[in-house]
Amino acid sequence: MAFDILCQKRSNGNTTFLAFKLILTSLDNSEHEHILQQLSMSQKTESPEPQHSPGRIFYGWYIVAAGTISSFVNMAVFMVGLSIFIKDLRDEMGWTLTAISIGFSLKTLETGILAPLSGYLIDRLGPRIMAIFGNVVMTIGLLMFANMHTMWEFYLSSFTIALGQGMGAHMAYITPVMHWFHNKRGMASSFLAMGRGWGYIGSLPITILLVAFGWRDAAAIAALVFLAINFPMALLLRASPEPYGWLPDGAVVPDQGSSKSDSKEVGKGDGSYTVKDAMKTRAFWFVLLANSIYSFGTSTNHTHFITHLRFTGFTAPSAAMVVSIYGAVQVLGRLSSGWIGDKMGRHRLLMWSFVLMGLGWIAIAFITPDRLWWVGLYYLTYGLGQAAHTVTQQTIVADFFGPKRYATIRGFMNPIGVMGGVLGPLFAGVMFDAQGSYQLAFIIIGPMVALGFPAILFAGAPQLIADPLNSKKSSAKEAVPIVDESENRES
Repeated sequence: MAFDILCQKRSNGNTTFLAFKLILTSLDNSEHEHILQQLSMSQKTESPEPQHSPGRIFYGWYIVAAGTISSFVNMAVFMVGLSIFIKDLRDEMGWTLTAISIGFSLKTLETGILAPLSGYLIDRLGPRIMAIFGNVVMTIGLLMFANMHTMWEFYLSSFTIALGQGMGAHMAYITPVMHWFHNKRGMASSFLAMGRGWGYIGSLPITILLVAFGWRDAAAIAALVFLAINFPMALLLRASPEPYGWLPDGAVVPDQGSSKSDSKEVGKGDGSYTVKDAMKTRAFWFVLLANSIYSFGTSTNHTHFITHLRFTGFTAPSAAMVVSIYGAVQVLGRLSSGWIGDKMGRHRLLMWSFVLMGLGWIAIAFITPDRLWWVGLYYLTYGLGQAAHTVTQQTIVADFFGPKRYATIRGFMNPIGVMGGVLGPLFAGVMFDAQGSYQLAFIIIGPMVALGFPAILFAGAPQLIADPLNSKKSSAKEAVPIVDESENRES
């Protein structure tokens, strides 16, 4: 009986069947024939190799397109767009840059605190529901920002915007891509990152709105455009490919008349880590450290770079033009970074991105309207460095820990990692109020950002083990990969 049950399971290959046949030689003829029949049936029911369907467009690319467009809008409105209004807020409200920076820092802090819950809900409820919720809440927050008159209203609007961003307006578009792609994950991520690069170019129309209508009407129009574009993009999202007849990278699930519930078993044992096991690895903590270093720099850049340009003599349109050209560099850099990362290793490319961004901060410190060659150096260093980082950091968690719990693991990294994003804008704001310029702050930030290189270097990559039998052989220094308990009981 036990042997019958064993025979009903899928074979691991022809070698297993040869071994079984050797065992059969010691059995009597009746039992011999019975077991051979069972093995033959098992071989016939074994799933054929996944096939590609040339007549169908892989739906994963629709998800990439939705994520790319959403990334463009998020960057244009949320990341870059709001920073365009900082100088106008300072001039109209009479607030210090420190006070304004607190609002942006609190927004970043809240997004990080909400990340574990957001990641869990994305993995549980699906990215589509969370993306719709996040986009609606962010739109409400942006409209509140357009109509605020006091400091507490400014902080409340920042809280609401961060609530929407933290609950799915960004991660919900990235997470399904990690499930829909494996070998082509770098290429898919480069398209997502390219959308964020286009977002810098989106600062130009927002600046035109600012000049034409003032910052309040410009913010309100941007909020409505944000929802009009992002809402239909959210409707295109699907959590994973198997229930829809696909496997990662475009292979199709073999048709055996199975239901959606059957297809959920496809890819079981993919070696993905739980949050608990990921936390046992060295890689988790060093990636977290690197994320915090990056967040320190990039949050400062998003908050203060345009303001820095305007205080050094650039007009609002000329500052927007500098940022737009930077966006074009980002698009090219991010498009090529996916291909480069797949060739040389995304891990290695991520390391060198920190060095380039560190050099870029030195260039930023010396940018003025009469020293435009520093702008060119900024494009070649910080621009290309951030392009490479954006592509690789989206995939590094899936590469290291598997895609199954991608959103949850990233969510648990964010509360600590985001602390850099809280401190960076605040540090630059305090330094500006004390020094009257950003130059010293940016010079200090450069070497700090470059510390991301050794952080990723020391991270290493934990081994993903798909075969439950091999989990016992894993090093005690690394986390134990996920093994389905039901499979263990059946074995």
